[in-house]
Amino acid sequence: MSSSQELQKAAGKLILGRIPGLELDEGNKSLLEQGIIGGAVLFKENGRDAVQLSQLCDDIRKSSFHSPIISVDEEGGAVQRFDHFLTPLPSAMALSATGDMDLIARLAGAISSELKALGFNCLLAPVMDVLSNAANPVIATRAFSDDPKKVSLLAELTVQAISEAGLVPVGKHFPGHGSTDLDSHLDLPESKLNNMGLWHVDLAPYRHCLEKLPAVMTGHVWLSEIEEKPLPASLSKRIISGILRDYFNFQGVIMTDDLTMKAITDNWGLAESAVMALEAGNDVLLVCSTPEETKKVNDYIVEAVKSGRLTEEQLAASGARVDKCFSQYTCTDEELVTRRANLKDLLAQEKSVSLGASVKAISLLRGKLPEITSGNWIVLVPSHARYPMRLVPQLRECLKRNKYAKKDKDLNLQFTEIRFSLDPTEEEIKQIVGECVERNCVFLSYRALSHQGQLLLGARVAENAREKLAICCDLPYDILGLPGFENVLATFDPSEQAMQAVAMTLLSDEDILGRCPVHLEFRTPAGSA
Repeated sequence: MSSSQELQKAAGKLILGRIPGLELDEGNKSLLEQGIIGGAVLFKENGRDAVQLSQLCDDIRKSSFHSPIISVDEEGGAVQRFDHFLTPLPSAMALSATGDMDLIARLAGAISSELKALGFNCLLAPVMDVLSNAANPVIATRAFSDDPKKVSLLAELTVQAISEAGLVPVGKHFPGHGSTDLDSHLDLPESKLNNMGLWHVDLAPYRHCLEKLPAVMTGHVWLSEIEEKPLPASLSKRIISGILRDYFNFQGVIMTDDLTMKAITDNWGLAESAVMALEAGNDVLLVCSTPEETKKVNDYIVEAVKSGRLTEEQLAASGARVDKCFSQYTCTDEELVTRRANLKDLLAQEKSVSLGASVKAISLLRGKLPEITSGNWIVLVPSHARYPMRLVPQLRECLKRNKYAKKDKDLNLQFTEIRFSLDPTEEEIKQIVGECVERNCVFLSYRALSHQGQLLLGARVAENAREKLAICCDLPYDILGLPGFENVLATFDPSEQAMQAVAMTLLSDEDILGRCPVHLEFRTPAGSA
């Protein structure tokens, strides 16, 4: 048997940690130097600007005993860490709504090139989940569509673009998270799809893309048709080794979703789940915790090898797969210098392209766009902690620039913002509706089907307003709860860029080009038990 130090390094090669701030902290630096971890997943708190983040990536690389995996979730839409200084991306569903394959590939390649210049070598995307459950709280607009064929084609396109830009793409969340109704960050979600449903829906994008995928991320989802007792796919030997590795003959890297998510820690604990994940057949473990907790995970794996629960051969085989995969995506110091020199120009080009994609994604779900050319329009906006949905400032900015305004607009066109609670009370609804009687109103919704007060407010605004328009700012299914609005738009994205795109659309004479990529009906996921 190898020494404890050698086992520690073999286990460390398979563990990705988390950096707590803008600089490489001493705790993680020590873990990297000793080979106790093999890289890191970076988050929003790790990036202030391109120069600082480049330095952090360089420090990780120079401090590492192993050739490190430096990864990030930069999907677009709700999940992107550095949109405050890199190209902000529309959500996957918004991109799908554009119907523009070249545009989708270009933006996937652009963000990958930007990340490559900073020093990343791994992008935790694309999301390959099929949104078969409209009430799914965590996948939502992160999915391209509820159509397995569309998801398959767009996932393949994205995988190719990421790879060509020089990053390892990681398809997620195998075997599928789109049919669930719980968030695995908070609890263990159950997929009730039967074998036919799994094959034709959730597994379809993987069957289509696996030959081109160098890496797959496993999801914390319990497939009750396969595992009788609650056990997430990420810890299931039947699913990881039996289906993905043996049946599909996948030879690439298999990595877990973050093992600190409550679907895992509330049931098995961090260190135990790490060993279970390796037993199941995963190669790389995401342990987005403190250096102290990450070190305990490594120690626990070493003890599992010494006890015979895991074998040295298992660790070595996983390490070999990691080396084979990531050696194809290495970047020399000279190449990094060149890429960073070109980064500013790349950002200048692609930000305008991305904004154009957000405009092109906007879809007319019902009716037509009302003439917003004169008068005072009230804009009703839900107060969301993460997404301010600042449509009114964007509208005012458009008017100020006079670039996107309609030619026949009244110079006195005004917009007044009224904010409401995400789930307003009866008293709040009554007060707001009083402001809307016989007024022109734009009503923004955010996942209204999950907030009864929002639906009641929308219904009463529709009854009392004069001209009115509803805008579904995240999931388009809000339209099902807003029957009183004859005219409904969807953005598939509540971001600041999406609000800018809406403002440009409302104040221009351009045609609305987007096409909703999901069926606007609530239904039980196809193939559910």
